[in-house]
Amino acid sequence: MYPFEVYQIYVALKTHFSRKTYDYFQYQGSIKVSREKFMERNDVYFFEKLSKKYRAEEVEEYFVSNFLVNSNFHIIQMNEKNYMDWKRKMQSITYLFGQDIENLSTLSSNFNDVFACNRGHSQLLKAYLGGRVMLETLIMLNKITHFVNRYDTLLKEDVIWKQLSLLLHKYDPFIEEDPSKIRQLVLQKL
Repeated sequence: MYPFEVYQIYVALKTHFSRKTYDYFQYQGSIKVSREKFMERNDVYFFEKLSKKYRAEEVEEYFVSNFLVNSNFHIIQMNEKNYMDWKRKMQSITYLFGQDIENLSTLSSNFNDVFACNRGHSQLLKAYLGGRVMLETLIMLNKITHFVNRYDTLLKEDVIWKQLSLLLHKYDPFIEEDPSKIRQLVLQKL
């Protein structure tokens, strides 16, 4: 992999996570970048380093893991720890999701009540915002309940939800869990 290719992935994923209108998957990671502008950058070294260290798929994962921490990260601010933490999480996603479902089930005798969004944020959102549930859990639950579309309507004026909704939409394609497997896990834990 060449440094310029790493740069293209970086720009495409940064745009994907920071702009509503660009979809990394729809455009297959294609984005217009200039080789000349790339060579003028004073951070080319970081792209060279990543091109030697990782394969294309790993470069993509590296950037995704760092943009989840902060979608405005500059290449210099990105670090290996974010990537390793994310990779560890992905390797045990089924177990961690199960733990999150157990935690959520303690919030109400009826699991559906966790999604209720009557006055402000639901228990599910509060659990996520309080750090008791992973972002990936929200995405996996959305794959089987489609709660995000409902919340988009109910919480359309909520600034926190707008940002989280965009992040959920942008991160969702990176979580490739089968909805029937997710449903089965939820039913086992309840």
